[in-house]
Amino acid sequence: MQDENALIGAVYDCAANPELWPDTLSAIRDRMGAAFVSVGFADMSPLGFGRSPYWVKRNSPWDEGWLDRLTPMLHMIPHGEQIVKNGIDAGWSQMTCMDEAEFRGSAFCREWVEPQGLRDCLSVNYLQRDSLNGILTAPSALGRALYDEADKDVFARLAPHIRRAILINDMVDKGKLALALYRQVLDALATPVFIVGSGQRIVFSNAQGENLLSSGNLLFSNNGSLAVWRVAGSPTALDEAIDRAARGDVAIGLSGIGVPLIGKDGERAAAYVLPISGNDIRGDMGRGHCAVFIAQRGEQQPMLQEVLRTLFDLTQSEARIAGMIAQGDGPAAIGEALGLSVNTVRSHLARCYTKTQSMDQTALGSLVNALLPPVK
Repeated sequence: MQDENALIGAVYDCAANPELWPDTLSAIRDRMGAAFVSVGFADMSPLGFGRSPYWVKRNSPWDEGWLDRLTPMLHMIPHGEQIVKNGIDAGWSQMTCMDEAEFRGSAFCREWVEPQGLRDCLSVNYLQRDSLNGILTAPSALGRALYDEADKDVFARLAPHIRRAILINDMVDKGKLALALYRQVLDALATPVFIVGSGQRIVFSNAQGENLLSSGNLLFSNNGSLAVWRVAGSPTALDEAIDRAARGDVAIGLSGIGVPLIGKDGERAAAYVLPISGNDIRGDMGRGHCAVFIAQRGEQQPMLQEVLRTLFDLTQSEARIAGMIAQGDGPAAIGEALGLSVNTVRSHLARCYTKTQSMDQTALGSLVNALLPPVK
């Protein structure tokens, strides 16, 4: 696990400096024994699969010409739609869905995979936004064994950390947070940012953060400590994330990725907590501190599955089932839709009740629907 912990720290350094992504993805490549690793976005919806713009945001070194050719060929990937069905934070490999000989006979394999000497592909959704999927992928070379469950688990564990780093990259308009060590640069960011120490003590807030505190709607200063008007679903979710972040990259886990905030006037926002304990980059901000970013634009708000995993530590399957319960589906309908037995659905529901402290389906549905605006 030590090398995996180092990867998590490297991912968070990318939140501070996006130019580090190629090096970090190369480290993930080496850990997985992959040919290359990429982190990007694609329209993977049934109607848009492979027909809308796809671009690799970052990748370890590889032939860019071949990566560019992938765009119009996405719809040719056999069983590629299964990536979407898995939801977020669930590892998937190409050979999970089909026999390798069958895959070798596909047009996609002949035209894109074989010419590059590739074999299997490991993927995980780190983000889902309606028709847009954030995907971490690792194609393997011919000489590597097929990906196994242990490989999928590694990607599943990396996915939440990738999500946090990518979303923070987007919030600071692709700027280098490393440069934002200087207050005048932090003040230039359009996103409210707070540097917080133990006890939620505010060490620094940028100009946008000060404006947010002054309004007293979403957040306020309680004797110098960062306080929120209301956290949907779990009153202590932000406090717990800050405490965990102070203990380091691995300790924070799923906490603090899009904690939903509700203002006095009903305004919605989300808080993203970044540990700042890196050896070279984030560590310069102050040991034992963390950065709290407040996302206020609608497109920055987390989706339901992300919130359920963040607030209650639900598994990907539990989060999906809880969301379907909130939409009015019963265990039988959920089982049919997801290809699960009713007993399996009920087992997931029982764990959802325990983790969310809900008594039954009605209470669970009410809790979920209170977290976010209506889910479409």
